[in-house]
Amino acid sequence: MNRQSGGHERPREARLRPEAAHLYPGVTPDDWLQAARMVDIVWALRLRRGEGAVHLGERILLPDHFEFRNAGGVEPSSGSRRRATDE
Repeated sequence: MNRQSGGHERPREARLRPEAAHLYPGVTPDDWLQAARMVDIVWALRLRRGEGAVHLGERILLPDHFEFRNAGGVEPSSGSRRRATDE
């Protein structure tokens, strides 16, 4: 069995919500990308804008701005936690 992205069979994916598109120029809303790749893109945007370093534990992909799928093979329902590690 091939495991990737946090030990799940399928890698976690993220897509930008259309209502947050203005905050992430160059990122196409509604396109699913591997979450790790999306983090790289968003981090690069933040660096270009001169935003400071993130704090340990701070999320790069904000749940208000992004949707997620393939977290353990089960899509979270609306309003539920996004990761198994969330409390």
